[in-house]
Amino acid sequence: MSTWIQENVLTPVERFVTQAREACEEVRTWVEEQVQRPVENWVSQTERRCREQDCNWWCACCNKWFCWLVTVVVRVVTWVVVTVGKWVAHLVCKIVVTVIGIVVELVLKVVSRLVTFFVCLFTDPIKALSALWDLVNDVVDALDDVLGLVVELLDDVGEIIRDVGRLLEGLGRSFCIYGDGACALFGAIFGFLKAVTDWLADVVDWVRDTVDGVRDLVLGILSLDWCRMQRGLGIFNVLRLVTSVTRLLGMLFYVGPRQLVDRRGLEATMDSALTQALLDDPERLERARTRAGIGGAPLGTPATLDPWRLAVRSGEFLRELHTSGVLDLYAVAGRFSDCQGKFTYDQLNGEVVYTGTRTTVSKTDIDDFLELGADAVPSFTVHAIDREVFQRHLQTARRKALTVGVRFSTRGVRELPVEDARFVPLDAGESSGATQRTLLELVGRNARDEDLTVVPVLAVFGYVDTSLHGLASSHRGEVHGPTGTTFRSRFPEVVFEYVPIHEVGHYLGLDHEGHTHAGQIMWKPALGNDWGQTLLTYLLGSGEADFTGEDATAVWLWLATTPEALADFFP
Repeated sequence: MSTWIQENVLTPVERFVTQAREACEEVRTWVEEQVQRPVENWVSQTERRCREQDCNWWCACCNKWFCWLVTVVVRVVTWVVVTVGKWVAHLVCKIVVTVIGIVVELVLKVVSRLVTFFVCLFTDPIKALSALWDLVNDVVDALDDVLGLVVELLDDVGEIIRDVGRLLEGLGRSFCIYGDGACALFGAIFGFLKAVTDWLADVVDWVRDTVDGVRDLVLGILSLDWCRMQRGLGIFNVLRLVTSVTRLLGMLFYVGPRQLVDRRGLEATMDSALTQALLDDPERLERARTRAGIGGAPLGTPATLDPWRLAVRSGEFLRELHTSGVLDLYAVAGRFSDCQGKFTYDQLNGEVVYTGTRTTVSKTDIDDFLELGADAVPSFTVHAIDREVFQRHLQTARRKALTVGVRFSTRGVRELPVEDARFVPLDAGESSGATQRTLLELVGRNARDEDLTVVPVLAVFGYVDTSLHGLASSHRGEVHGPTGTTFRSRFPEVVFEYVPIHEVGHYLGLDHEGHTHAGQIMWKPALGNDWGQTLLTYLLGSGEADFTGEDATAVWLWLATTPEALADFFP
């Protein structure tokens, strides 16, 4: 009875709700790619033409005034229309669909559990009690969804604030039309204003992390999940309030203005690299400069992150993984679990959901699956990373890549089902990447005609070498594909959110050498840590890991001197 209701009533409804939520995400992505980016490119090209044209001194550069005014008005108006429209549509869609989904799913689950309870009360009392325990978990799941919506909305608030910061950055750079002096003066002014938005976004981030910690602690207690109770330690992210205060003056009067100055240096680095690489082809050089946004804003050559989650379906392979201790289904699903006697740092931050939905599998169905086999329960899937956590990692990667002159867009998160023990955990390392390259071939990469502007980012079920957090297969020297990156998700997120962009940095030609402390994205713990620089960064500086100016130079050296990369990024 329970299986029939789940397969024929609950799962179809849950799949519909999941598809609706994904459509809300796609609306935002579509607006960014099809509307916002073309407008930004047009404004960038116009600003560049304004900067390069000669000043008419007889009217005090009135030609540049008009050009500047047009670009500013277009930038502001389109930002208001596009950005406000994008976020209103996204937020209204998300809130309505999520709330309706929570209510409908909870009602159907309550009916399902009660029907199962009464049907099994006299024929199978143990199953009846299991139905009641599932009902308790259903209520906890509904509360989890409500708090999850709050966390997602806080994420969106942070992104909205950063959108305002990007507008201010663009307005500051527009004054470069009038020359280096005006560029420096107004860059400092608007850099100060952008620093305000960055600081506010950081405050929203630690509020989100604290709410997420409270969510994990409360729901871990209610579901008797020791893994999640431990992740409740994330509540201590509220201590970031202290660093937000200590960094305020530095952010406003140094970090913010310096970032816009760094952008001018980045622009010079990009232009120099392209000029040296394409000097013999003026037309292609001009196309490359336009494509990279040189002379305007936003600055950065376009590229794409292609995110995938490894997935294991509810079959015999999954039962073997659980039995052997590779995957603890109860711990990953957030059901009654002792976390295998481990600290949550060592556990997988994934999810166990009915296939095609975002609904967590009940404890009863996990019990029946392990005891009776896959045919006894509805189909479900184990994912290597929670979808919302993955989205936040991708947002961080996009934001940080801008500082080395790469402007990423993001495809929708897809899943890659696997049934090979080599992939769970991934049997690959820094000196043995054959298995990783085989995995990348499964998502369409090959050594012959892969597009290097598209960067696969695969979330995996850990590595055989447990010291690894991520791996990159990059196009360098004699190594010619398949290329891409893999990583594993771990607690705490505030530390490991930089792993995907660290591996993407390797993909773009960066190495560990020369990075000395944890305030640098390409730093590696094995190299040792300069605690003085680390404390300076997190207590008085940006408060997060960053790429360095040398990293930007190395990325553009790789782009300009690697024939395949140059051909793909700047055709």
